[in-house]
Amino acid sequence: MDAARALLARGEDRFSITRLCAEAGVARDVFRAHFPGRAALMAALEVPCARQTGALEEIPEETPEETPKAETTPEPAVSTPDAWLERRLRVFERALNALEARVEANAREQARALGLMEDRLNALGVPLERRRQPREVMEATPAMAQPALPEPRDEIPGESEAEAAAPQAAHPVLPALPLVMPTKEEMAALLQQARGKVQVVPDEAPPPRKDGRMRWLAMAGLSLVALFLCAGLMLGDPARATQADGGSGVTARRVAAAPLARLTALADSGDAGAQARLALAYLRGEGLPADPVTAARWLRPAALAGQPVAQYLLGALYAHGDGVAADPVQAFGWFARAAAQGNVKAMHNLAIAYAHGDGTARDEARAAEWFLRAAERGYVDSAFDLAVLHERGLGVPQDLRQALKWYGVAGLAGDAPSQERAAFLRQQMPPVEARAAADAAAGVLRLQPLAQANSLPDF
Repeated sequence: MDAARALLARGEDRFSITRLCAEAGVARDVFRAHFPGRAALMAALEVPCARQTGALEEIPEETPEETPKAETTPEPAVSTPDAWLERRLRVFERALNALEARVEANAREQARALGLMEDRLNALGVPLERRRQPREVMEATPAMAQPALPEPRDEIPGESEAEAAAPQAAHPVLPALPLVMPTKEEMAALLQQARGKVQVVPDEAPPPRKDGRMRWLAMAGLSLVALFLCAGLMLGDPARATQADGGSGVTARRVAAAPLARLTALADSGDAGAQARLALAYLRGEGLPADPVTAARWLRPAALAGQPVAQYLLGALYAHGDGVAADPVQAFGWFARAAAQGNVKAMHNLAIAYAHGDGTARDEARAAEWFLRAAERGYVDSAFDLAVLHERGLGVPQDLRQALKWYGVAGLAGDAPSQERAAFLRQQMPPVEARAAADAAAGVLRLQPLAQANSLPDF
């Protein structure tokens, strides 16, 4: 107990049992024989103080022994009452200082607001006898009892931060200052006086003259007549109008004939099918000059909207650099999107891109897959290319029988090079295998391509 009091006297209120035993010169087992833990020791140290002040009626001298804890278990920290009170006092002191600073800030803001209001009243010419209460009364009122005045939003030209921080020096104290705003009658008189110094605006505007309205109607009619005449002249030669605007197609859309004008209107409204159809007309030069640049402009929004034909056509433009800068990566991306939706031509072009490594890594196996999908849907060029892969063993196992089968499929569709190649392979194979390949070609079940992915609607 004496060693614990000595440690507390030195300000060490969070000492450990090991340090206490070292200070007292006893073993840890001796400490456990008298106290179950550190909390019991601290409670025993506080018992005499409680009895002297009468805070406790009766505290037993001995506490029943508890099961000793392991030495590795940390003891809970118990702070002394004096330390707790000291912390509470420090918190209270900080709160009091903050409150005093806030009161001083409010007083400064009120003084500044009162000074600004005094200047305004002096500028408005309010006589001193109308002021209800002298300024000394306002200054004598405690700051906490005064209502907080809002800071005026008007910025005073030339006022610095130092002047705002010291408003008493910037605004001299006058012998009298109003605490209350003037009455409604006084404010009305002041407003009337201020309005008299401003330019007078008539309360009612003069009624519009009827002849002016008629003049505007006549001018509008003449403008419409002139517009119709210009439209008639431009409709007479749409090709010349297209050449006049540099081939952009803007003028052609305005002066086109009725079917093309309707298609253009639908495309302008955001119809993806109409946009793809109009772009195809620009590519083929149907009813207007061929313009691949304008075609690409119409294909882009349609392709972004998910129109498969527009995606295939835009990929073809990027592949050949027609109307846009050649970009194999862009071409591969648009072919892949259109092929995923069932566009047969996009499937074939995607297979070629895989076979040649255009815009992607070379992958002959993927090329064979896309050639097969297009060939099953009746695309002759894909059947021929698939036969070449089987004949040479590129991406698929080399198989002359499969090669002859797909040569036969393309030959049955009327492809002359496939027929010639099939005749050559028959001479290199046994007749039995040649007949089996011919039967397999005739028995290939052709899948029906998706109409919405391979054609455009009519407009």
